[in-house]
Amino acid sequence: MKSKLKILSTFFVATFLLSFVTKNEIGQCYISFDNATNLIVTDPDRLPETSEKVRTVTTDNGEVEVTRIDGYRVLYNNENKVPFVNLKIELSEEKSYEKDKQNLLENLKYVNSNSQNMETKDLIELEFNGCKIYGFSRTTIEKGSILGTFVMFPGNGVTVYFYFNNMKQEFRNFESVDDYKKQRDRFIIEYTKHLKTCKDK
Repeated sequence: MKSKLKILSTFFVATFLLSFVTKNEIGQCYISFDNATNLIVTDPDRLPETSEKVRTVTTDNGEVEVTRIDGYRVLYNNENKVPFVNLKIELSEEKSYEKDKQNLLENLKYVNSNSQNMETKDLIELEFNGCKIYGFSRTTIEKGSILGTFVMFPGNGVTVYFYFNNMKQEFRNFESVDDYKKQRDRFIIEYTKHLKTCKDK
């Protein structure tokens, strides 16, 4: 009888402790940011369950794989109802997260070095609210459909992608490269501040 009680108590203790283990999942905080300055958020769009769990990206060493077992997209439209920010949040397989981060950074370096009108030869590194962000940006608003692409790795298998869209002049919410960069940084600052204060990451 004592042995049975010991086994049961061990089981309940283990279950109790496991309930405190951080799960690798996309928390609501990543998709609940809704007060970006001068932008209107759309409802999050979840990646279909039937989507491929692995995708390929190009690097200087050829095609490499990045896992993606879950994901969301959230658009932030300007006053002309055109998306300025395309925010994507994706979840890697736990065992592949570190490799995925490396492959994504190598992909960004490849795209940056093989594109025209880029701000820097190496990746831009930003840091806001204790979060490090890596990416590239263009030197002109007259070319390219995307002005800037950035990624952030907050942990627990999560990768946050920031795509800042270019658009036709009559739909723009920015007047120059400097204005775009100001709004770009403001969005990332506000988003990372939201993550720092949100309770459900």
